[in-house]
Amino acid sequence: MSGIKCFVIDLDGVVYRGNELIPGADEGLARLRKKGRIFFTTNNATLHREDYAEKLMRLGIPASPYEVLTSGYVAAVHIKTYYDDPRVFLIGEEGLKRELEEQDVEVGQRGCNLVLAALDRGFNYNKLALGLKYINNGSPFLATNLDNVLVSESGLLPGAGAIVSALQTASKKEPILIGKPSDIMADFILTKAGVKPEEILIIGDRLDTDIAMGKNFGMKTALVLTGYNKERDLRDSKIKPDYVLDKL
Repeated sequence: MSGIKCFVIDLDGVVYRGNELIPGADEGLARLRKKGRIFFTTNNATLHREDYAEKLMRLGIPASPYEVLTSGYVAAVHIKTYYDDPRVFLIGEEGLKRELEEQDVEVGQRGCNLVLAALDRGFNYNKLALGLKYINNGSPFLATNLDNVLVSESGLLPGAGAIVSALQTASKKEPILIGKPSDIMADFILTKAGVKPEEILIIGDRLDTDIAMGKNFGMKTALVLTGYNKERDLRDSKIKPDYVLDKL
């Protein structure tokens, strides 16, 4: 792994499962910090960056909000930058709402001109109906991520992709993807890292998000087998990481 100056590390399934630290992750991160810069990335937009940094600190891992790049934070910056006077109908949780409001992006239920869908454990038929209404009226449809499941300490749980799929099915519209493996997220990471793509090692547990993004944008990639994908998945996948690790 010579020549690596920045490590971009997924959270769910790599550093922790739910609220439980994956054994050895803290030691692995401590070693990586001695070798280069670290950024933590997650497609899970339920929490604010400060909440993720606090969670990592509780698990014994030094982290600052500046080092955390969530799909929610990237979505908020993207909307602020590329849409005029956005008023967002949000299918998502409080952490994502806070990210939007910190970028001066208005969130509401009436008069909206943009739909943003994410993991929402309070998702219901009314939210689906309102989201469909705004999309059918011409509002851009954005999704923080399309992850079908989320890794937790008790197993796999439905991810944001399950919710986004409901809106896709109803509206027959494809969302603009913000999180991994999109070019929006990749460009954001490259800008933050400030190094060449080949000087970045992205470490994750999913072939279709972490590893796919790294391969598409010239980064080095490492699949960690403590989360979603296992070694057997590599045999049938066209996406091949540069490294395969038992744990972080």
